[in-house]
Amino acid sequence: MPGKFLIVCVDDDEAMLSTVARCLRREPSFEVRPSHNPHEVLGWVASEQVAVLVSDYEMPEMTGAQLAGHAKKIRPETVRILLTGKRTLETAIDGINQGEVFRFINKPFEDKALRQAVLEAAQRHQELLALSGDRQRRERREALRAALEAEYPGISEVPRDGDEVVVTADPWSEARALGLELDRNLET
Repeated sequence: MPGKFLIVCVDDDEAMLSTVARCLRREPSFEVRPSHNPHEVLGWVASEQVAVLVSDYEMPEMTGAQLAGHAKKIRPETVRILLTGKRTLETAIDGINQGEVFRFINKPFEDKALRQAVLEAAQRHQELLALSGDRQRRERREALRAALEAEYPGISEVPRDGDEVVVTADPWSEARALGLELDRNLET
């Protein structure tokens, strides 16, 4: 695990925010950053690699589900956890639908359970980063293929006779006809 995971906590209740931050700071692999302001938190999510967002559900400016939804749009690989004292199906559905929340944790919570959930979320963050990198490589590869095909129509098509690839008698002439200057030493 390279470096520390940035864990951002947001709650409008000062005592609860301090409790959550203090609990998470006991984990050596976490860098914990608390805030009362969900807009400040969204700025951090936009500008830094926030691994996990731990948010209270009920806040005056926006709900935790709304915050999770905005964070998901900004940085999908930031894993979202909601803390709630409101144990209703409606709360769960709202969190899932708006922010694809990874975990709901009831208040009051056990310190060990919260740390474990955030550790699992940080691991999920690593998985999502890896998938994101794969997606970006696929997108770049497809963009390159499309650009080559636009410049040299037919270049990505492989002529086949059944299961066998058809190779022309003089591929060098065909390359020159396409405007490609290739070194015949490539053949060896």
